[in-house]
Amino acid sequence: VYASRLEVLMETGRERLGGLLEISSIEAGLQTVGWLRDGVDGESAARAAAARGVEVVPLSRYARGRIPKEGLQLGFAGVGVGEIRRGVRELALAIKAAAREPP
Repeated sequence: VYASRLEVLMETGRERLGGLLEISSIEAGLQTVGWLRDGVDGESAARAAAARGVEVVPLSRYARGRIPKEGLQLGFAGVGVGEIRRGVRELALAIKAAAREPP
């Protein structure tokens, strides 16, 4: 079940998030990391995603000080395939909105 959910996340992510977020491939697990394009703030992206009903966690919350690259923690294990597709679609819109925000 988790492998098929990951596959949907990766496939839908390639289709909808190209140029916005690069999803790290993993062999196993319940979550992965998406690396934001330069200039997009993780906190802003997470707020914009939350406003669209998508829960992601900025990697900066796990670091002390400044991080070299902004990214988001993406969970997929507890989410059905249809919800993953909807979430990726909404996340793409959220990241586009966050990219327009001043830092």
